[in-house]
Amino acid sequence: MIRRCCAPARTFPSVISGCWRPPTMAELHRILIAPRAKASLQPALSVEAIAGRGLRGDRYFLATGSFNRAECFTHGRQLSLISLDAIAECNRRLGLALPAEEFRRNLVITDLDVPLLLGRTFRIGDIRLRGLRHCHPCRLLSRLTGADMMDGLKGLGGIRAAILNSGTLYPGDPLRLE
Repeated sequence: MIRRCCAPARTFPSVISGCWRPPTMAELHRILIAPRAKASLQPALSVEAIAGRGLRGDRYFLATGSFNRAECFTHGRQLSLISLDAIAECNRRLGLALPAEEFRRNLVITDLDVPLLLGRTFRIGDIRLRGLRHCHPCRLLSRLTGADMMDGLKGLGGIRAAILNSGTLYPGDPLRLE
């Protein structure tokens, strides 16, 4: 059951906290990219998002990711998002303190349950994105972290999104629904 703890006109439920939060509070917290499969994700102060391709310098943009295939760009490997709350909940479930980099998602978002973006067009800063599908945890993530990420991230893995226009993303950019 979702309890109502704030009353702005346009709100969305938080599955994790059970609290209602206005989407205007959501923002890009961290940008993380890796140049190749299994390489450690590194924080970036900014990243160029290329429409239909991905984040410049990231493994899937460079076609060096673990799951690269010909349909990679059209089926949602342009970028991935996860909420900071989901990371905290996974760590709570597993009794760990894994940093955001260990979750292998490109963008960490604050104050919004990322799955609410599925099937929706939204903006982060000046970049338009479309939420495509869930980003379920995989065994590779468990092997790389040494933790049962399949269980820890159950229902919390984030989403994959398509980039609709090119531009630059920065931590602190607001997330807005269209």
